[in-house]
Amino acid sequence: MAENFFSSPLVKDFLSLIETNLKGYLDSHVKTILDIGNYITEGGGKRLRPLLVLLIAKGGNVEGETLKNKVVPLAVGIEYIHTASLLHDDVVDEAPTRRGKPSAHKVFGNAVAVLTGDYMYANALYLFSRYGNKKMKEVVSEAVKKMAEGQVLELKKVGELIDEETYFQIIDGKNAVLFAAAAAVGALNSPCLSFRWEDFWRFGLHLGRAFQLVDDALDYEGNAKKVGKPTGQDLKEGKTTYPLLSVLDKLGDQKEIKKVLLNGDEQEVSKIVNLVRKLGGVDNTKKRAREELFRAREVLKSNKLNGEVGNLLNSLLDFVVERTY
Repeated sequence: MAENFFSSPLVKDFLSLIETNLKGYLDSHVKTILDIGNYITEGGGKRLRPLLVLLIAKGGNVEGETLKNKVVPLAVGIEYIHTASLLHDDVVDEAPTRRGKPSAHKVFGNAVAVLTGDYMYANALYLFSRYGNKKMKEVVSEAVKKMAEGQVLELKKVGELIDEETYFQIIDGKNAVLFAAAAAVGALNSPCLSFRWEDFWRFGLHLGRAFQLVDDALDYEGNAKKVGKPTGQDLKEGKTTYPLLSVLDKLGDQKEIKKVLLNGDEQEVSKIVNLVRKLGGVDNTKKRAREELFRAREVLKSNKLNGEVGNLLNSLLDFVVERTY
C-alpha cells in the first residue's frame, strides 16, 4: 500500500540523511544564498528524486559508509538541481506560491532567486565532479539540458492548444528526465553486474511522467491547501495540460478555449475547469498515469533488487497515483 512507503523505517532514515545533508552541503559564504536555499528546502517537498538515488543504490547492494559518504552527496546534488529548477520556473511563470507559501522570488526578488538557482546548479555540478563517475556526470548533464529544453518549449506554447506528443515532450523535459537521472545514478553506484542503468533510467522516466500527470490532474480537482497552489493555475498561466487536451474534441469551439488560455478571468477559468472534470479529463489523466506506472513496474520485475527495496519502490508507485498533494 502507498502509506507503507513514507512510514518505512528505511525511508525515514534516508529522509533524515537527505535533510541533514541538504543543509550541510549548502555552504555559500553569501548569507542571502543560504537564506533562499533554506527558505525553499525548508518549505517541504517529498524528496522523491534523492530517495530514488538512495533506494536503488541500496537495492543494488550498496551499504554502510559507502552509501553515506559517496551516494548521499549525489542524492543531495539531484535535489539541488530540482530546487534550482523550481526557483527558475517560479520566476518564469510568475508563480505567487510554492508549497503553500509565497514563492522565493516574491520574498527575495527575481534577480536574487535566479542567481541562487544558478548557485544550486553549480553546487550540484561540484558534488557530481567530486563523488560521481563519468557516466553519472553524462546522465545528469543530459537531464539538465533536457530540463531547459522542456521549460523553453512550454514557454513557447503558452496560450496554445497543444497535442499529446508536444505535451509529453514538455513534461519529459520539465520533470520526468530528472526522475530518470536519479534512478540511473542510483543504479550506476551498484556493484551488481546484472544492474543496467538504462533500465532504471526508463523506470524513472515512466515514474516521472506519472507524477506529472497526477500533478496535472490535481490542478483540476485537488484541494488548494494540500496541493500548495490554487486550482486551475495551469489554465491561468495559459498551459494546456493532459486533462484539457484529453477532452478537447468534446469541448466545442476551441477558439473560445484559446481565448481563456490567453486572457481568461477567474469565472471563465473556473467554468472550463468544471467542464473538463465533467467530461472525464481528470479520469483520463489518471488512467494515463497508471499506464506509465505499469511500464515502470515491468522494469522493476526484470531487475533483481533486494526484497525490501523492491517492495518500497512498488509502494512508491502506488503513492504517486493515489496521492492528493
